[in-house]
Amino acid sequence: MKVIDFHSHIVPSRFPDRPPAVAEPNWPSMERLDDTHSRMMIAGRQFRVFESFYWNVAERIERLDESGIALQVISPLPELLSYWLAADAAEALTDFMNQFVADMVRAAPQRFAGMGSVALQEPARAVRQLGQVKKLGLRGVHIGSHVNGQSIADAAFLPFFEAAEALDLFVFVHGIKPGGAALMLGPPLMPAVAGVPQESAVAISSFIMTDILGRLPRLKLVFAHGGGTLGAFIDRFNAVWKEFEPMRRALKLPPEEYVRRFYYDTVVFGPDYLAYLVKKFGATQLIAGTDGPVDFGQPLVKNLLAAAGLSAPDQERIAHLNAASLLGL
Repeated sequence: MKVIDFHSHIVPSRFPDRPPAVAEPNWPSMERLDDTHSRMMIAGRQFRVFESFYWNVAERIERLDESGIALQVISPLPELLSYWLAADAAEALTDFMNQFVADMVRAAPQRFAGMGSVALQEPARAVRQLGQVKKLGLRGVHIGSHVNGQSIADAAFLPFFEAAEALDLFVFVHGIKPGGAALMLGPPLMPAVAGVPQESAVAISSFIMTDILGRLPRLKLVFAHGGGTLGAFIDRFNAVWKEFEPMRRALKLPPEEYVRRFYYDTVVFGPDYLAYLVKKFGATQLIAGTDGPVDFGQPLVKNLLAAAGLSAPDQERIAHLNAASLLGL
């Protein structure tokens, strides 16, 4: 079975020096620790240590071969989206990352496709960047679930989505910086465990209620981690829509039908929930993902699809056919 991995991340082997005209104090840097490890530093503090397969093409391909992945769609780590930086710094950093992704793709075009990123805190700036994303040969753009607390479904970002549709760039949405983190007790990882999936679901429900696809019917929206917690409340969402006239006045199409027009990756960590999502959203709307390159409890795509009890045609759709269509292959 051919597999296209639609959800994987890269970091660069180095960051450029901060441009002289940019005053941003949180400009990142990479410090090499040894031949295979570097640590990302932000404002003089260690963010995380990364292994070289995050940026080394040969090592990356070796991992693809081990995992049975024919093609991998690479995108910047969500922490590099840079909405929390000054806009000029974010533009410079995302421009650099876009070129870095494009260079990795160019080094092995049969094994990689790429997504860009943009300074979405200033939508007009982001729109200008999308043109360069397209020129670099990238197939889509990676964005977060909100921009410094402002919903990405807000009308302020409509010009960005209009431009993405016009350029035929898919938009991949990943939950970031969840709200209410102070309420998530336990180790510091709990916002990533519980908050990030909530972020994705909130973004999707907002897109539905603002009828993004009614405005932009050719826009391709892809959501990470199976749409987060959306599957858990879609029946409730639909029941409220049926019962309350203001909901029906805002949206003519039932939410249970609307969700079947978006795309979702399979990074849900278990076959039972994946089988449920196929039932609720449709096998034509699911695309394989690993959240790689690290191994983190996510079964191999082939094993996950088989364990979910899906038919052979549905496994093929999810493993590669749906992704190939989104990528224009």
